[in-house]
Amino acid sequence: MKHLYLIGNMGSGKTTIGKQVAESLHLPFYDMDALIEQASGLTIPEIFAQGGEAQFRELESALLRAIIQNPAGVVATGGGVVLSETNRALMRQSGWVVYLKASPRTLWQRLQHAQNRPLLKTPNPYETLETIVRTREPLYQEADWMLEVDTLSPAQATDAVRRVYHPTPDDPLAVQVLPHQPSGYTVFVAPALRNRAAHLIAQQCRFTRAALLTHPALLRWAEPIQAAMQSLDIPVQTTTLRSGERVKSLRSAERLYTQLLQAGLDRSGLLLVLGGGVLGDLGGFVAATYMRGIPYVQIPTTLLAQVDSSVGGKVAVDLPQGKNLVGAFHQPALVLIDPELLQTLPTRHWRNGFAEMLKYGIALHKGLWRRLQAMLQAGVLTPRRVRKDLGMWTLPIAQCVNLKAQIVSEDEREVSGKRVLLNFGHTVGHALEAALHYRDWLHGEAIAAGMIAEAELGNILGVTPDEVVRELYETVAQAGLPTALPSGVDAETLLNAMRHDKKRTGDALNVVLLTDIGKARLEPNIPLSVMREALKRCGAS
Repeated sequence: MKHLYLIGNMGSGKTTIGKQVAESLHLPFYDMDALIEQASGLTIPEIFAQGGEAQFRELESALLRAIIQNPAGVVATGGGVVLSETNRALMRQSGWVVYLKASPRTLWQRLQHAQNRPLLKTPNPYETLETIVRTREPLYQEADWMLEVDTLSPAQATDAVRRVYHPTPDDPLAVQVLPHQPSGYTVFVAPALRNRAAHLIAQQCRFTRAALLTHPALLRWAEPIQAAMQSLDIPVQTTTLRSGERVKSLRSAERLYTQLLQAGLDRSGLLLVLGGGVLGDLGGFVAATYMRGIPYVQIPTTLLAQVDSSVGGKVAVDLPQGKNLVGAFHQPALVLIDPELLQTLPTRHWRNGFAEMLKYGIALHKGLWRRLQAMLQAGVLTPRRVRKDLGMWTLPIAQCVNLKAQIVSEDEREVSGKRVLLNFGHTVGHALEAALHYRDWLHGEAIAAGMIAEAELGNILGVTPDEVVRELYETVAQAGLPTALPSGVDAETLLNAMRHDKKRTGDALNVVLLTDIGKARLEPNIPLSVMREALKRCGAS
């Protein structure tokens, strides 16, 4: 178990919430400001008065290095601890970082009468506070998780932080997708969550009977869920399909329609999908189209499906001409993510999902990107092996889900253009999969090479800086993922596949390009000739 670092501006509740979280989890509590005062024999205002902020920051950094050596506990940091890049790296290497975000108005309500805040001893303290909040926000955003506390009581905030740090089947981490909308739903995340799957499904969904779709190799997980649902007097029929991208076809969908009819499912039925991304896409497509739509639940069993395809409601099957060309938007009724289901996953498939996690980080969230780099530096994932320590994986998985949920909630059907940012690496990646006939390379491997190619494309166009391309390349390579296109695949074959891409405009492409670490934008009307040059940079013939 690692430390839990609470960061945020002065007045955000780090000490109050930290004490309560530590007590509830029976962990030590470390209040950095109090420990600095204790060690120096001076109050913080006195330290500022004698040595200025610089001296205080030195004491703060020294204390952080000492805390790292202590037993795992809850750490309430000072508001400015994030100003040091070294401090941010130390916290990331030794624990999880949760940002308690409060608005300047909320902070001022709590601080306006305080006498122990030396940074606010200015002619206009509220304006100073606003400046501090604005300046530090990008640094706080590098946290592993952000919790908005303006409307939360201390008890509510404590419960929320505890679920982030230590989710359990009875008290899982919950991410809301499309909140307050008719198609909204919850994604629950916790190890061993499968043991409560039947009860959560019965509690969250309205249906009379169910069909469970899975792979033969996953029956060990499916059968206990089926038995638990039947113990709740819910009839369930299990159907199995083989694995592999080739099963994601209209022919497979037709076969499933027949089986659902034979099982007696009508519009009051529910389809439960226990499997990876291919089965989730296929099952979701069947649920979207069977009797004009029935509810479905996703229990993803691969890292790729847990961090990406199980959330967002984009369901589809493939055609020979390309991937996901026949599909729909059909949101699940519920998603249950149990990282323990990944324990038997081969190392190659962990890397497959890790590629999508890298995509979320490099394109959307610098904090996640730094977390994934820290995992690589710690040897959690190497080209040869993976450490299946769920304590290292659960929160990064949840953060990917959280990022996707935010984007889907803003742009469910790719109308505003925000959701298209999730496609970084996919224009080239999908073309590569089609060129390889969905064999030899896994989806994440194709996306990894696609990210490199699209970063090179951005570099050619002057959008993606050299250092971003280099950092992406080095991180993808460290993960043991492809950094170049496979030999024997020529640029014209890939460009031909891209002509079937849904993001194409005439003879030009619309491609998501990186502008910085954690930032991307859609670049329209990119000529195929420029894409050809980028592909050749990455080894295409």
